[in-house]
Amino acid sequence: MDLFKVRNKLLTRIYISMLALLTAAFFFIGIFTYYNFKTQNQSYHEKRFLRKETATLSSISYFLKNIDTINYNDNGILKIFETKIFELADIHNLDIIIYSLKGQLVLSSNQQLVEKQIIPDKINSALLKKLSKKNGSVKKNLTHADINYLNSYKYITDKNKKPIAIISIPYFQLNESYKKDLKIYLLALIPVYIFLFICANLLALVLSRQISGPMSRLSETMREAAIMKKFMPLSWNSKDEIGQLVRQYNFMVKELEKSADILAQNEKETAWKEMAKQVAHEIKNPLTPMKLNVQLFERSLKTEGATVKDKVKIFSESIIEQIDTLSDIASAFSDFAKMPMSKKERLDLSTIAKNTINFFNTANIVFEKPTKPCYIYADKGQIIRILNNLLNNAVEAVPENKRPLITVNMELINDCVKLSISDNGEGIPTALHKKIFNPSFTTKNSGTGLGLAIVKRIINDLNGSISFKSSEGQGTTFYVSIPHLKEKTNFTD
Repeated sequence: MDLFKVRNKLLTRIYISMLALLTAAFFFIGIFTYYNFKTQNQSYHEKRFLRKETATLSSISYFLKNIDTINYNDNGILKIFETKIFELADIHNLDIIIYSLKGQLVLSSNQQLVEKQIIPDKINSALLKKLSKKNGSVKKNLTHADINYLNSYKYITDKNKKPIAIISIPYFQLNESYKKDLKIYLLALIPVYIFLFICANLLALVLSRQISGPMSRLSETMREAAIMKKFMPLSWNSKDEIGQLVRQYNFMVKELEKSADILAQNEKETAWKEMAKQVAHEIKNPLTPMKLNVQLFERSLKTEGATVKDKVKIFSESIIEQIDTLSDIASAFSDFAKMPMSKKERLDLSTIAKNTINFFNTANIVFEKPTKPCYIYADKGQIIRILNNLLNNAVEAVPENKRPLITVNMELINDCVKLSISDNGEGIPTALHKKIFNPSFTTKNSGTGLGLAIVKRIINDLNGSISFKSSEGQGTTFYVSIPHLKEKTNFTD
């Protein structure tokens, strides 16, 4: 599947998901705002109604204090309030209805409420009973023909606190004001919501592109890699989840490069192994009969004169020397093609290194011996071969007109025995660094070039590592790391 198409699908999915999330957020915020506004609006009008109701009742109480005691029957109540009720209704912008103590309608400031049966012409017995138990006060939320309103029923008392009538005050502004205020509120809020939605939409688009951006770069990198046949690392500075993905990708690129190098190296070594087998076979076949024939020829000339004997001896020694050289070359190729069976045992690398260095007594070698034994699990012959090769290379790297100074350091670090061998030779050119461990590569005028390749194979078989640092004109240092064997560990081959 094309990664570019996947990236586009991912971008679309991220954008749609974020847009859906924003839409849901705005929707729930809108619902919350609506109910919050409704609750606050209702609370405001309930308090406003209470203030108006209190003011109206206070006005009535004050009015009744200035009236002499009369008969508070229906006609008396009508006579008292027939003009005052309209005055109070106009002052407080309310509708006021007066009932007798038995619940019969006496007077209304708005007769249409009675005619349209919005307000009953008689209070039912249940409400009268409830009114008598509620200390002369009942408040109800009522609905009539889709009109929501509050209605308060209270006793009107004389100056002696004796009930003389029932006052009903309906509050219709709750419904009318709510619709009006909600319309004003929404007209002010909708443009803000539209602006925020557009901004959030753009932000979602930008964020989705930022999230899918590395995918686009990854797609382009892979496309270029397919063309150039080389994977390139990505750059991402943020330490976020995408950064982790990019770092993991870069790590895999490095590992892939290492695997490719190892595969190429193995292919080269495989080819050289086959060639080494062939070379060893072709060279060794004639070597033995050549050597035997020369030795036989030498013995057959013992009866000849001294001059002839001397010439033949010189000739035979030269031939034998060349044959031995060819035999060494063949043995080197054979060893590389098939390493001898190792006999691993518990060894003290510091002791073996000290004994090996003693054979190079003509060279100036300084051994910085560790403070305690450095045990490893390896074949003694192979370890000596490693040391001989590295020490011999170090000595031969120093020019004849310069006094050799070889430093050997050994220490135990993090469960590994670390060995370094430094020389003060001419160093290795930078261009040749990658070829140092390749079979058949050598910087000398003679030799097979298999020494370091064999050393590397032995160390790799020990689960160790070998590397080097070199500066032209200053010298080279080889670093060897071999797993440390604890003193109490026992192995058997």
